[in-house]
Amino acid sequence: MSTATDSSFPPELSALDREALAWLSRLSGEPADASARWEFADWLQLSPEHRQAYERAEALWHSSALTVALGQYAAIPLPMPVKRFTAGWAAAAGVMLTCGWLAFAAGWIDVLRADVATAAGKQRREILADGSALILNTDSAVKLDYADGRRGVTLLKGEAYFEVQPDKARPFLVRAAQGSVSVVGTRFNVRDGATTSVDVESGVVVCSTERGESRTVRAGQHSDISAAGVSEPAASDAEQRFAWLKGRLIFKDKSLADVIAELDRYHPGAIVVADADLGQIRITGNYKLQDTAALVRTLADIAGAKVYGLDGYLTVLKR
Repeated sequence: MSTATDSSFPPELSALDREALAWLSRLSGEPADASARWEFADWLQLSPEHRQAYERAEALWHSSALTVALGQYAAIPLPMPVKRFTAGWAAAAGVMLTCGWLAFAAGWIDVLRADVATAAGKQRREILADGSALILNTDSAVKLDYADGRRGVTLLKGEAYFEVQPDKARPFLVRAAQGSVSVVGTRFNVRDGATTSVDVESGVVVCSTERGESRTVRAGQHSDISAAGVSEPAASDAEQRFAWLKGRLIFKDKSLADVIAELDRYHPGAIVVADADLGQIRITGNYKLQDTAALVRTLADIAGAKVYGLDGYLTVLKR
């Protein structure tokens, strides 16, 4: 089961929608320089309608019309910027945002390949062709594989939770960057990153590397798949690992830097901890994900830091 795609871009576009598509094309193509990013921030701030237009353009991520639209509107002239930021702020923020914009552009490839995808801060539940359920976490993408008697998905990026219907004749296979997870019928979570992290809520899964090394991981256990192999299964902190399914994040004696790195996955803009010693402060807590901006302020209060925000796309924590 894949999501529906449009064969053509909607014919009626306002001038604002055209500008939004032009910005989307400009910022996701070749890496934009700092001045372009700040011109975009100024454009976005002109009115709520500008922000809404850009959100509509971003919604095209799940549509095959996206590439056509971007190609069609890439050459639209952009409006003159409104100069409101100092050169110092622009230069500093430009450096901090560079990696984020490059990751944004790289993520386009995965989104365009995906059958199911989510934007930052969003989650999505999908019932698959065999009746299994997939819950996709923030900023994630999967490609479905139900051809020629197979069933399963490729996790292109991010994190997904699976409720797999039993079928001994057709094991369900999750492929990820570091290896694969094979199951008959169970509930488990897979997160892609430097390693492929697997947590089993019920049943049994088999984690395998591309070289063929494999380990059995049982209910209540966790394992990591990497280039070095499959780690020995260990007890999983289920409350923490599956907290995102309930719209929460749980941290136990984690550094503020690690907490912010995790929260940043759910936040639509970049969050930066400006002081190294600030990032080492230990955090323990159970937090709602409903309002990530409010959560940043809460964490800043705990750490004795101040929050500096720029247009909602850059948040800096600094003492």
